[in-house]
Amino acid sequence: MKKTKKPSERQSAKQKGLILLLCVACFGAGVSVPMLIEKAKGIDSQEFSKLETVYSLLKNQWYYGAQIENLEDQLIEQSIVGMSSNEIDPHTNYLGLDQAKDFSDALSGSNVGIGTGFYRDADNNMVVKSVFIDSAADQAGIQEGDVITKVGSKMVSDISSEDLITLIQNHDGQNLDITLMRNGEPKNVHVVPGVYDSTVICREFDGYGEIVLSSFSEHSGQDFKKAVERLQEKGIKKIIIDLRNNTGGYLDAAIQIASSLLPKESIVFKEKTRNGKIEESEVLDSYTPAQFDQIVLLQNENSASASEVLIGALKDNLKDKVTTIGSTSYGKGTKQVLVPFSDGTSLKYTESEWLTPSGESINNKGFAPDVEVEDTAIRQSYYSTQEEDLEFEQDSVNPNAQALQLFLQYLDYPVDRVDSYFSAQSAQALKQFQEDHQLEANGKVDAKTWEVLEQEVSLKMNQKEMEDDVQLQKAIELIKAE
Repeated sequence: MKKTKKPSERQSAKQKGLILLLCVACFGAGVSVPMLIEKAKGIDSQEFSKLETVYSLLKNQWYYGAQIENLEDQLIEQSIVGMSSNEIDPHTNYLGLDQAKDFSDALSGSNVGIGTGFYRDADNNMVVKSVFIDSAADQAGIQEGDVITKVGSKMVSDISSEDLITLIQNHDGQNLDITLMRNGEPKNVHVVPGVYDSTVICREFDGYGEIVLSSFSEHSGQDFKKAVERLQEKGIKKIIIDLRNNTGGYLDAAIQIASSLLPKESIVFKEKTRNGKIEESEVLDSYTPAQFDQIVLLQNENSASASEVLIGALKDNLKDKVTTIGSTSYGKGTKQVLVPFSDGTSLKYTESEWLTPSGESINNKGFAPDVEVEDTAIRQSYYSTQEEDLEFEQDSVNPNAQALQLFLQYLDYPVDRVDSYFSAQSAQALKQFQEDHQLEANGKVDAKTWEVLEQEVSLKMNQKEMEDDVQLQKAIELIKAE
C-alpha cells in the first residue's frame, strides 16, 4: 500500500533527509568526517553506525520499501520520532508540520473576530456566552446574555455558525452593525472586528469578581493584568480564578499573572536542571500587585503545567488568603523547550523540572484541592461517535448507554438507570423523546437521535451553566461566607 504526504510535508521531510543523508554519507569519507560531524553535532560517527546500517538496509533491501512513496523521507521522520519518544517522558515529542502548527496555534490564543463565545438558542439566534477582555465586543459594550439577531445585513437565524464567523472575519478592521436583544429590548451596536486574545474573561458580581483563564498564551499576562485592574477600579477585594481545563502554556505568562497578585520579590517557582542546579524565578518588578482579601482557585484534573505553577505560587506565598476547590490537578511538573526547524516542524523536549516556591515537586501527582467538589455526571459525560457504538436498542449493553441515559435524565425523561445497560424503561423514555422531537419513535437510538439529543442537552447546559456548575457554586458560597 502506498502512503502519501502533502506536498509541504514531502518537502520538509526531504530537507531533513538531506541533512541526515549528508551525515550518513560522510561517515565513510575519511579522517576529516568525525571532525565535521563533531563540529556540527558533537557526536562521534561510530555512535551512528547502527543507524546508518538500518537506514541503508531499509532503503535498499526492504521488500516493502518499493511500495512506499518517499521512503527516504519516511525513514528519516520515523527515526526522529523514535529518538524523541520515551516512556519516562511523555512531554518530549517531535512535532510534524500539522502538529507543530496546531501546537503553535493553541499557544498563540489569538483570533480574528468580535471576541465572544456564543451558543444557539431555540430560535437559532446567537446568545453571547462570554466576552473576552479588551476584544471588539468588550469595547463595544456587548454583554453576556445578549441575543444577537442580525449581523450586517444577515439574519443570524438564517445562516450557519461557520458562515456567521466568516462574515465577521471578513469585516476585520471595518465597521459592522450588530442588532441584539438585551432584557427584551432591541439595541444596535457598532463594532470593528479585529485580532483579540481568547484566554481571559472578566466578570463582575456583587461583592466579588471572576476571572476565567483558559490558557497561558503570549498575551494572557497583559490581559489578566487588565482584568485585575478593572476589578480593582470597582473596589472588588475578593476574586475567583477559574483554571479548570487550562492545560498550561508559556511559563512567562504564568510569571506575569503571578506578578499581578503576589508581593514584590516573591518566588513564583524554582527550576531544577539536569545537573541538579536550582534556579529561582521571581515576580516582575514592573508589575504592581493587587491587594485581594480572598482568592478562590477552581481546578480540575485538566489543570496542568503553568496552571499548577500559578496554584503553587499563590498557595505558598499568600497562604490562608487562597483556597482551592475542585479535583486534583493533572500533575505536570516539568518545563519544555520548543526548537523550531526551518521546514516548519519542531522538537519539544523537557529541559528541567519545576518546583513550588517551597521546593515541592508535583510532577505526576498534582495538587489536591483544599475543598474537593466532584463535577456533576452530566458535565463529565461523553459518548463514542464510532458507527458501531451509535446504534443499539433496549436490553443491550453498549459503552454509549450511560451517556444516552444521562442525557435523557438531564432532559427530565424517566430513565431508571445511568450505566452501560440500556433498559426497557430507558427505551420507553427515549421513545417519548423521539415523539416530542418529530423523530421515528421506536425506542432505538441512531445517529439522528444522537444529534438532536446533543442539541437539546447543549442548549439546556448553556442556559443553566452557572446553576449546574457545583464547583463554581461552592466557590461563590465560600466567597460570600467570609
